[in-house]
Amino acid sequence: MSKTYNWRKLNEKELTRVYLDEMRRDFPPTELKPLSMILNSEANGTAHTWGVFDGETLAAYLLMVRPAGSRVSQLDYFAVLPEYRSAGLGAQLLADLPQHERDVQAILIEAECPDKAEDEAMAVRRLGFYARCGAVDTGWTEHLFDAWFRVLVLPAEGETLDAETANKELADCYSRVMGADKWRRYVQLYRPDGTEEKF
Repeated sequence: MSKTYNWRKLNEKELTRVYLDEMRRDFPPTELKPLSMILNSEANGTAHTWGVFDGETLAAYLLMVRPAGSRVSQLDYFAVLPEYRSAGLGAQLLADLPQHERDVQAILIEAECPDKAEDEAMAVRRLGFYARCGAVDTGWTEHLFDAWFRVLVLPAEGETLDAETANKELADCYSRVMGADKWRRYVQLYRPDGTEEKF
């Protein structure tokens, strides 16, 4: 890609507009957290959102969860706007993400389980996209609110995490962002053999 895109963190007003205008189009209702939860996470410093711009025009957005001191960043929501799709931008942004999320061992990604998805074909395409970008499927699944996800690890700075450590770090992110009681109510992690793991 010859075009240069600029990354910057979105403020509350910008993020609200992205949620209302873009995220509600890009993600099914079962995957979307309430806007108030997202804004609260940003306000208390456990999350941030990157806007990727073509000049002054938003081309993509990446919502990240990263509590202070965490060894990982969690890619919460990621989408390229429709007019910028099918040109390799998504893959380039994932490749560039670790340099913006500095000093982390890995980027954790949740990708919808195809057999539980409303749009199975789309879920299969997402998994294929992340695999082509170097993300490794841990073999674990996650039940988050009313949706089911595969837990993937995108290495950062040449490092990677084993499956158990990655999922333990994911659990830590959720417990710190949602609070210990709430996260256990709404998030369950399952090993490859189907056993629930309560970190």
